[in-house]
Amino acid sequence: MESVCFTGACPDMTREELTEMAEEKFEVKKSVTKDLDILVCDDPNSGSTKLEKAKQNGTLVISYEEFQEILDEEEYEGYYSIIQSRKILKYIRDNYGMECVRIKPKKAESPLAMTASKFGGLPYWTAGEEFPKDVDGNILTLLAQINFAEVPHLPDYPEKGLLQIFILADLSAGRDMDDDGTTQNYWRVVWRENVDESLALSAEALHEMGVQSAEEIMKKEHERRDSQMKRGEELTLEHDFPLEKEYALSFEKGISHPNQMLTEYNDMATAAAKKFGYPVYEDPKNSFSEDLDMNDYFCEDSKDGTLHQIGGYPFFVQRDGRSEDEEEVLLLQIDSEYNTDINISLGDQGIANFFITPENLKKRDFSKIRYYSDCY
Repeated sequence: MESVCFTGACPDMTREELTEMAEEKFEVKKSVTKDLDILVCDDPNSGSTKLEKAKQNGTLVISYEEFQEILDEEEYEGYYSIIQSRKILKYIRDNYGMECVRIKPKKAESPLAMTASKFGGLPYWTAGEEFPKDVDGNILTLLAQINFAEVPHLPDYPEKGLLQIFILADLSAGRDMDDDGTTQNYWRVVWRENVDESLALSAEALHEMGVQSAEEIMKKEHERRDSQMKRGEELTLEHDFPLEKEYALSFEKGISHPNQMLTEYNDMATAAAKKFGYPVYEDPKNSFSEDLDMNDYFCEDSKDGTLHQIGGYPFFVQRDGRSEDEEEVLLLQIDSEYNTDINISLGDQGIANFFITPENLKKRDFSKIRYYSDCY
């Protein structure tokens, strides 16, 4: 039987009434001890000494409202209870976190430096280089440029150098659905160990080569379709791109936590269930209580709900998109984001991931990248 302790005032009943109800399912304790399972309080974020002690001990801290839901919960065969689910999820978050770098885009108020980190915009390019094209000879467009000199360092990741990802401006966002994501037919990765702003081609020089930014492409596409609409013609689509603006990027370190789409999540959940002496179900990641809002556990890694990042655990919409044949780490993840200043749309609220093997990352061999994206 799991143990519970109460602190602060319960809004709906006396402590005696609450204790009497709780004793049907829990051992009620009067103080916070190392073996306490749950601390119930009026404000889990109050920062009181008792709460901080409980959190240091690994005790689950919840509100009185949440505890009432636990008391009212009906039990279903083959599913963990709310409290069992919460303890398993907490154990996974506490024990399997991985360091990452969060990326925060912001609309660029003026054109960014050619060597700057950016989503969209014009890339750093030098005279005499052949610009990336797809297998049909179409000029590709910059999706992302990461200047690692601006990025907080992660082990094995570069401390300097420029990573550039170009894609075809069409509905597929450069993805070739007929291959495994490694054949760069409609997208390209360019890695530069060293960059020199003084060598960068100007916007005018890039335009003379036929290079366009995402914003330029989409502005022309909107104008073309507006003209079709005015003439009463059927609307057609010639170009599409996940971005409509140039976005400046800032970076900060964070902790990435596992999510249910990962193939290893069942093993993590099984390990937690065994630790607490809970039943081990065949598919534990789909056996959490249906009364629990899973978004509370899989959306809190990001303050604004978006998951642009370098390193850490990748997030997927439909299934785990990593290779089944070799280990891969996350080089870059770009999420869909919609707000007043930002419009990043990868299909229907999709997400794009670029993977590399740990060995190639250490060698700085960026010629062998795998591109995977999915959406709702």
